[in-house]
Amino acid sequence: MTEVEARRARAGEDLALAFALAERSPRWAAVVLFYGVHHALLAWALERLPQAPTPQSYAQVQGLLKRAGLPRGVRKAYERLLGLSWQARYDPKAGDKALWTQALEEYAQVEAFLLGP
Repeated sequence: MTEVEARRARAGEDLALAFALAERSPRWAAVVLFYGVHHALLAWALERLPQAPTPQSYAQVQGLLKRAGLPRGVRKAYERLLGLSWQARYDPKAGDKALWTQALEEYAQVEAFLLGP
């Protein structure tokens, strides 16, 4: 299995888990949703730039996504999902349902891009 295939598989697993968790634990669903998007976009970028080294930080991922030609709006949705994931993990005052709702809004942009016209 190539890295792109492995990342796509992981993205599918994470996205399925996120939606399964949504009712019981929307906070953790938002965290896992970010990771599903992360792996899906990494697979997309690595498919376009096969010689690129595997990123070792979120900053490197963001640079790779930009070099691969990911539209700015989708990159911003990725950044907002990263922020929501951080907030879900570390901010005890963050509202669970609100985090999940915001995460779904950002995910919709990424999903629309990945599924294409």
